[in-house]
Amino acid sequence: MCRWLTWRNGAAGGVPANRDAGPGSTGIFARPATSADLTCHDDLVSDFVHRLAGRVGDAALRRIGLAGGIVAVACVLGTIVLNHELTQRVEVDPMFASDLVLGSVWPAAGVVVLHQQPRNRCGWLLVATGLISVYLLMGQYSVWSAKVAPLPGAAVSDWVSMFGFGVYFVVLPLLTLIFPDGRLGSRPEKFLAVSALSAAGAAILARMVVPGPADVDSVIRNPIGISALEPLNFVTLVSSFYCLAVATPLTVIALVMRTRRTVGVQRAQLQWFMVGGIVMACSLIVALLLRDDSRLGDTFFVVALLAPPVAIVLATLRYRLVDAEFALSRSIVLVLVVVLVATVGGLVLWQIDPELAGSRAGIALVVVCVLAAFAVRAVLQRVIDDWWFPQLRGSRTLAPRISEAVSLSSEPRAALTDLISVLRTELRMPYVAFDGVVRVSAGRRPERVVSIEAIALGRSVGQLEVAPRRAGDGFSVDERRLLEQAAAHAAMMAYAASLVMETEISRSRIVTAREEERRRLRNDLHDGVGPSLAGIALQMDALAAALERGGDREDAENARAIRDRVRETVAQVRAVSHGLRPPVLDQLGLEQALRQLVDGLGVIEGSTGLDDLTELPAAAEVATYAIAAEAVANVVRHSAASRVRIDVERDESSLELRVSDNGRGMPGRPAPGVGLTSMRQRATEVGGRLEHLSATGGGTVVRLVLPMDPVLAQEKVAQA
Repeated sequence: MCRWLTWRNGAAGGVPANRDAGPGSTGIFARPATSADLTCHDDLVSDFVHRLAGRVGDAALRRIGLAGGIVAVACVLGTIVLNHELTQRVEVDPMFASDLVLGSVWPAAGVVVLHQQPRNRCGWLLVATGLISVYLLMGQYSVWSAKVAPLPGAAVSDWVSMFGFGVYFVVLPLLTLIFPDGRLGSRPEKFLAVSALSAAGAAILARMVVPGPADVDSVIRNPIGISALEPLNFVTLVSSFYCLAVATPLTVIALVMRTRRTVGVQRAQLQWFMVGGIVMACSLIVALLLRDDSRLGDTFFVVALLAPPVAIVLATLRYRLVDAEFALSRSIVLVLVVVLVATVGGLVLWQIDPELAGSRAGIALVVVCVLAAFAVRAVLQRVIDDWWFPQLRGSRTLAPRISEAVSLSSEPRAALTDLISVLRTELRMPYVAFDGVVRVSAGRRPERVVSIEAIALGRSVGQLEVAPRRAGDGFSVDERRLLEQAAAHAAMMAYAASLVMETEISRSRIVTAREEERRRLRNDLHDGVGPSLAGIALQMDALAAALERGGDREDAENARAIRDRVRETVAQVRAVSHGLRPPVLDQLGLEQALRQLVDGLGVIEGSTGLDDLTELPAAAEVATYAIAAEAVANVVRHSAASRVRIDVERDESSLELRVSDNGRGMPGRPAPGVGLTSMRQRATEVGGRLEHLSATGGGTVVRLVLPMDPVLAQEKVAQA
């Protein structure tokens, strides 16, 4: 780039061109691209071209791309042959290997890309760089005609030699902007593309008509150059400066921002693209520093121009060959460290005291700078990873986050949920789930997931399912080891959660069976044993009366004593039956019992809204009534409310109870008293859920949700 601008400054000022500033040595391809559709963006081409490209088959596109690559390579070979013959006859400027690489390797890379993706827009842009090879061949043709022997059509080749390098100006910005999907996303990106195309077009048009020497050789002049238009050389200079020094850095910034936003395959491709750009930029800097050694400098120019096509092919076809994130992270840090050491060393050795260079003190200072660079590298690596690769930071912070989540969880299932959530967040995974004795998931499940067996205490309890960050990707060895450790933690939590689930299921079965048995016993006592004993008491009373009429007063007294004992037994049986189950439920039913709770509360207005509550399980009846009674008692004692309402909604699977009031509401952190604790215990026993909520407009709502079949509900929770 600097060589070409040096030549252009000379041409603009009327100074003969310096061949050492050949266009092939420009460094304007700092950002290549890949992966897109052939159909050009609507902002760049007409609808006609759009429709025409859509009608061409893939096979035809491959043949066209191959033909373009063959023509480019053939032109480069022809350029080499002509230049060799010219050097045998006359003195000519040397050929630069970087020119030949640009005219042959770049189109060849485009052919490779198009063979796999014939509608890849970036591949076609690479093939278009083959115009450089045509430009080089025509330049050698013009030199032969001017220095060896006149050739037919030399005027045309002379004219093309004036502006044929114009493709340099458009390839770099467009490749950087449309990589990898071939589309211009934001409005600033569209503006950059249009401005770069406009600037390149202005430079080409100006070079078509200005007088003066061609870029290939100073003996070649523009056959249609107009002397009055010589100031247009400044248009070429300004346009090239804008494309290379303004538009290109802005497109690189846009590429960096896009890389941070994207995920999946595109992110991997962009990272490979940036690795190639970093290698190219570093090689160009070294080449400029070695400009006194033309051979070594041109070697680095060749390396610089080889890096982008290699990165393009890897990004398009083999983006999973190695970890692009690792390569890009280390490359960025390495460049920063080198720049830091070079800057500090240069300031100290040359700006502060030039005599230090080469002295022992200077060497010692360089060693100190290198040692400091090693210390700074770790800090820079962490900063770059945190900013650019947050998932790498997650590998370091995962263990403490897991420990924190587990220690703060109230029960094993909650701990497992926190672990899965932390694993997904810290490692930037799109989906993580545990599927086994319990199921917990975070994120949306894609079609492909990686399953890792989770083993606890020598037995398999499920699988940890993890979706790769990019479709078709896998995990590195370190990531796999980290996921296996997380699977072991998840297995222990899932095993503990399964034990808790089994305990809760067993308790629900016991409570359900207990309440059903209590209802049966109460019915038997109330309807069977109680009436029988009452009948016996009546019979004993009649027997005592008969004995007394017969004159057997002693036996009559004994009979009355037995009658009294039977009546005491009836009272005890009644007390036992009342203790087994609230008698109001059997006397009035649950609906009337709930209405009775809010009737006659004095200054507190009570109301109800109840569904049909007949044929409920005994456990649900008792829990609903007991919790409602305790909630109403709390309203009366603590709320200072003027209204209280009981609502019960029931469907086939669950029952929902709400006791709401318009009182002062719950405190921010209510003390867990006996009433609140007993309500929660009753709800938990039957597989229900109890909540204390703040009512809209003030007050409190006690909400109870009970499953109709608590055992089945617990089993569904375990399987969910």
